Amino acid sequence: MVWKVIKNIVFYLILLVLVAITVHYVWAPRYYFPEAEVFYGEKIYNSYDITPFTEWKRVGISTRPPWYEDVLERVTGDKEQLFIDKDYYDTLLYAGNQRIVNPNQPIYKQGLFHDDHFVIGCKKIVWQDYPFLRDVHNKQHRINSVRRENCLLYLKPSVFFDDYRQDHPELLQNYNGFMVDESFEQVAHLWDRALSAGKYTTIMAKALPRDHRFKPEKQYRIIYVPQDDTSLEAHLKSGNYFVASRYHQSDNETPPKNVSSLLSEVKIVRDSLIISTKAKAYAINFFTQKGKVRKVVRDAEKAACHIDRKDTYMRAEIVFEDGTRYYLNPAHRYHDESPRHNANRPHKNTFRTWLYRSVGIFGLIVVVWILLYIKRRLRIEIREPKS
Repeated sequence: MVWKVIKNIVFYLILLVLVAITVHYVWAPRYYFPEAEVFYGEKIYNSYDITPFTEWKRVGISTRPPWYEDVLERVTGDKEQLFIDKDYYDTLLYAGNQRIVNPNQPIYKQGLFHDDHFVIGCKKIVWQDYPFLRDVHNKQHRINSVRRENCLLYLKPSVFFDDYRQDHPELLQNYNGFMVDESFEQVAHLWDRALSAGKYTTIMAKALPRDHRFKPEKQYRIIYVPQDDTSLEAHLKSGNYFVASRYHQSDNETPPKNVSSLLSEVKIVRDSLIISTKAKAYAINFFTQKGKVRKVVRDAEKAACHIDRKDTYMRAEIVFEDGTRYYLNPAHRYHDESPRHNANRPHKNTFRTWLYRSVGIFGLIVVVWILLYIKRRLRIEIREPKS
């Protein structure tokens, strides 16, 4: 008797969980995803407002909360092999998983089952998630749920684009950019695809611990932001910053305490993107649609590349002799008084949403009824075996 009661309780609990998950999925809204419209117009938007005298602040984003360092240092007794060099940054932001570590620096990884998003400037935790397979509508719903809180949202491609169709960078809207978690190469092609589809997105990067499984070469990633009265969120939103990566040349090399920016100026003159540095660069690379290399200038402190009429955007990467690489945010064309910053949310398809919900709920009722009927028939057959 007790065993039958336990089996019934387990059966109905499992059924209840499955019903709850299914309802969560079928109730998800469906969206219109209009055909991509590339950047166009006579004007060219340049996100940078810097001069040779601009002072920069070095910002790092770490996914290890502060208590993690203290605990493991006591357990292992070896802090140097595990953690980020804090002296390499002026500001180090800690991103907890569904947790804001420092209320004065609101940043966290959003996602109960996969940390697909990095959220900056949001003091309220958003719990919206889908535990298993997610189509583009589920992903857009999660983005909209976070952006309703006026947060900056960066997608982490290593998990975000590993399922379904690979055109999601062109379809999804209302996100600010991409977070580099594993490698810049992995993100660059998605970034160029989003830019080629007319979505103004920028690039961010997470600081790596010394024992990172993907980058054991001791790579350091820095976000350079102008050190002025403007807030960090405002610089990130406008794109007035850049990301740098650097590899140590040897295991014994100690990172310098003061890593100043070598970027001097980024400006648009007569439809040409002009970049100046404070030291000779090994190469300055210019990229246009689909990540195509338009021009490479070597061994120079200044380089320029003309933005043709057919070029909807242009971005640049600067490589120095020691392997340091700067990733600059793009310049793009626009046709009205305000450049496009991809802030609009896609419209919900009301008819398709309710059709999807109706069919889903009806199908769920049918499946539950069949399961209960099968359970009832099995119980009757057990009670009344055939003679």
